[in-house]
Parts: sequence; C-alpha cells; structure tokens
Amino acid sequence: MMDELMEEEEWIEEEEWIEDSWMELEKARGEKALKCSKKKPKASKKESDSLEELTIIFEDTDNLNIEETYGIKIKGNTIIAGRHSGNNTSFKEVNVNKIKGKRFLEYVAGQIENVSGLELKLTLAFEKGYSIEITDYSLVEEYK
Repeated sequence: MMDELMEEEEWIEEEEWIEDSWMELEKARGEKALKCSKKKPKASKKESDSLEELTIIFEDTDNLNIEETYGIKIKGNTIIAGRHSGNNTSFKEVNVNKIKGKRFLEYVAGQIENVSGLELKLTLAFEKGYSIEITDYSLVEEYK
C-alpha cells in the first residue's frame, strides 16, 4: 500500500514538472529571440553536470513595458541548432547565435526509440526554418 502511494506521488510530481515546463514554453511562443547561447559541460564525474545548457532570452511583448525580457533555460544531453532548407528535406547545423532575431513559433516534445532505448526529444521551431533539437532534456525553466 505504501509503495503504491509513493509511486502515485512520484507520478503526480512528474506530471506537475511536465505542465510547468510546457507553461514556460507557451509563455515564450510568438516572441522574438534576443539572445541565444549554449554552454557545453566541462568534464565531470557527475552525470547531471554533463548536460548541455541552452539559454534563450525573448522580448516580452505581453508585458506593456517594452524593456522587459523573458528567458528560458533548458538542459539536455545534446542540443543542436539547425536550419531546414529546400522543402524541409535537409537540415544544416548552425551556431545557436543564428536564432537571434527569429520568432519562436512552436515546440514539439515526444519520445523516439533508438538503439539504446527510448529517448526524450524536444524541438523548438523558429522563423525562417530554424530549429533547436534537444535530446533527453531534464530541465525546462524560466531563466532570471
């Protein structure tokens, strides 16, 4: 009985984390990226320290004060920025700085199965065919 309660509590916490993560992304939708940076991890024995970190600062047009900005920080195993060209048939990797000035259009999250098992994948779509793909993301939060 106690084990069942603990499992249910963990599931509820995970659900709340997922909802909070999507709320942060929803808030930024339609906003223009003012700054985009990616940090690569330094060599570390801790697995949680080996995640790449993406930070995007958006203009906050929902707020009446034009000087306001809104930031999101995302951590994942790999973070790749790229641009689709042609009829979305080719994806060319680019520096995350290329996202600057582009509006955040949409995000798609899901699981894909690969050789090593299930992998979480989050794709952030921007104007003019730009996108950022994050695998096995573990953190999506507001950046202050």
